[in-house]
Amino acid sequence: MLEIAMNQINVTDLNEAIKWYTEILGFEISEDHYYPSRAVDLVQKGDIRLLLYKVEKQTVIDYPNQAQSIIIFKTNNLEKTMEDLKGKGVIFIYNEAVTFPAGLFNAFKDPFGNVHEIVQF
Repeated sequence: MLEIAMNQINVTDLNEAIKWYTEILGFEISEDHYYPSRAVDLVQKGDIRLLLYKVEKQTVIDYPNQAQSIIIFKTNNLEKTMEDLKGKGVIFIYNEAVTFPAGLFNAFKDPFGNVHEIVQF
C-alpha cells in the first residue's frame, strides 16, 4: 500500500511562496529537506509536508469545474479562520462559508493560482 509522502505545490516565485505559506498558513521550513533555488520542503505539526517547487508558468484553474488536486485544510471555526485569513490578504472564492453535507467549506487561491479549501466538519 502506498502512503502520501507530501503534497507538491508548483509556484513561480519560491521566495514569495515560502513567505506566503509560512506567514499566512503557518507552515515552517523543514530543516531536513531544503533544495535552494528550486524547491523547499515545508512542515506543519511535524508530519504534514508540502513541497514548494519552482516552475516557469503560473497556473490558471477553473475551480470547481476543472480536474485538479486540492489540498483541504480543516478548522474548528471556519468563520473565524476566514476572518483571520482575510485580515492577512487571502481572497476567498465564495463570499461566505458554503454548506455541504458534512459541514461548511470555502476555497481560496494562493498567489500562483493554486486552489485550496478549508472545511469545518
